[in-house]
Amino acid sequence: MTDKFLNSFRNGHWYTPKKLMQVLTRFTESEEGGDARVMMILPDGRNPMQKEFNIKEIKLVENKLVGPAYDKYRLMILVE
Repeated sequence: MTDKFLNSFRNGHWYTPKKLMQVLTRFTESEEGGDARVMMILPDGRNPMQKEFNIKEIKLVENKLVGPAYDKYRLMILVE
């Protein structure tokens, strides 16, 4: 997966459904990304009444937690 491709989707980029699917398809093409557990990270200090968020960043990270061997990577979706 190319960093140049992913960098174009960072820093407050507005995702369209087409572009979001392109990013997710890239992740599923790799062995690590295809089997990764998905996690959404909400901003700290957010208003509890806030129900809608913009996607800020999507990235694949190595799972540093001790656990099952099949849970080595996480696809993290950071919202703002």
